[in-house]
Amino acid sequence: MHKKNQQIKNILEQLFNILVLILIILFYRINIVYAGNNNWVEVSKMPEGIQYLDRNSIEIKGEGIIELTTKYIRTNSKTSKKLEENIYIMKINCLTNKFKDISVNGKKNLNAKWEDPNGDKLLDDVISDSCENV
Repeated sequence: MHKKNQQIKNILEQLFNILVLILIILFYRINIVYAGNNNWVEVSKMPEGIQYLDRNSIEIKGEGIIELTTKYIRTNSKTSKKLEENIYIMKINCLTNKFKDISVNGKKNLNAKWEDPNGDKLLDDVISDSCENV
């Protein structure tokens, strides 16, 4: 009888593990679908890289302040091959044309300070494009 109870216990443990695995897969799939709601639009292109803006991410945070998600793809200027991709959540002050990166690739930047784009065409284009409708 004891051996039979142990077999039943083992079967139940295996079924539980399979159920947990199925739930993990289902929740992972939900995140994939949610990530598909991005509306990436190319804002600016240079030989060194391409700057994208997620139009669906723009949120007004205060007077003249917006928060949005951008993507920068660094490319080889000679071959145009993708070298690196970074996702930024940034705040932009549309009144002063300054920005701060509050998150880079999912890592929060708690020490972010307002910066001037200093003539960086990609940043200037993101600021002007995203502040257009604010």
